[in-house]
Amino acid sequence: MVGTKNNRRTKYTINLIKESFLVLLETKKLPQITVTEICNYADINRGTFYLHYKDPFELFEVMQNEFNKELVEALQEGGSPCTSEESMVKLLNIIQDKKTMYQLLISESGKSEFLTRVLLEQNWNEPFLRDYSFTYKVYGSIGVINQWLESNGGESPQTIANIIYSLGHQNK
Repeated sequence: MVGTKNNRRTKYTINLIKESFLVLLETKKLPQITVTEICNYADINRGTFYLHYKDPFELFEVMQNEFNKELVEALQEGGSPCTSEESMVKLLNIIQDKKTMYQLLISESGKSEFLTRVLLEQNWNEPFLRDYSFTYKVYGSIGVINQWLESNGGESPQTIANIIYSLGHQNK
């Protein structure tokens, strides 16, 4: 139905806007990107863009929140967030599939604040998850993930998960 927020055409347009924005983010910093550039690249008019977002900053925030939500959902599957190698493999698969988005989020924030927030803001029930060793494991894991992506992610997510857990995650 035309005008429905979740119809196929609307979803297509939103995806086109996001893809165009990601392409522009690969060569420009967020503050340098204009609505006109996004619209020209997506071959849509400005009014279409403004139906969905007020500016590129809001678009970036929406995309970041969607990515974070997807990561949190993957980590929470099975009821034990980020405490099993299996949940780490799920996380790494998402990051590998959305490598460009992950790397852009890191470059825009200057570090992995968004992933740190995702990992640290879980509803941790076990006391061991709130101590220094857990903080060390989170930041160490982020470092391994970043190195993996910077080297073009040649290893499988399973291999990287094995490396991360061999560095101390198996010990509670």
